[in-house]
Amino acid sequence: MDWNSLAQFSAATLLILITPGPIMAIIASNTLRHGAMAGFSTAIGVEFGEVCLLGAMFAGLSLSGELLPVLLRWLSFAGAVYLIWLAAGALRLRRRPWRSPNLSRARPPVLDGLTIALANPAALLFYAAFFPQFIDPDHSIAKQIVLLSAIYVCMRSVSASVCVFTIAHLRKPVGCAQIGRFANLGAAVYLSIAVITVLRLM
Repeated sequence: MDWNSLAQFSAATLLILITPGPIMAIIASNTLRHGAMAGFSTAIGVEFGEVCLLGAMFAGLSLSGELLPVLLRWLSFAGAVYLIWLAAGALRLRRRPWRSPNLSRARPPVLDGLTIALANPAALLFYAAFFPQFIDPDHSIAKQIVLLSAIYVCMRSVSASVCVFTIAHLRKPVGCAQIGRFANLGAAVYLSIAVITVLRLM
């Protein structure tokens, strides 16, 4: 994997992470209700859950053995279709109000984050669709997955921390106009990755 691919992955990941979704919603909600420590605890739970899901994806791809290069090619095509579907979902997001997940207030915030991360089976499908777009079948698949996963988790940690820090200091909910702009940005990112993938595989 070259530096250009890493830069593309990092840029795409950054734009995806700042797009509103259930994870950002619960982190923001707990920060607004209970303060910065609750927000950081929620983010820790999210990180642990995502590490578990990424590990499951890594195990699944590793078990594919010699079929992995072929599987990656088909995953790339399927992933492009799925990313287009996500783009449509992002555009639908701007038409409805952003609501934080209805989780129990009695349990620790870290469990809220863990629940949101693990209770989203679509996350596994997203990882399986997104990561293969940046993997080179001619090099070690395992090393590339580990590297991309590490970058993703680190960037998730940074984005979650920035979210908590900003909301804790401003204590001002994000408005509908901002959500609409982020939704458009997310849709553009998903569509761009899908188009680039299809062109690269043709």
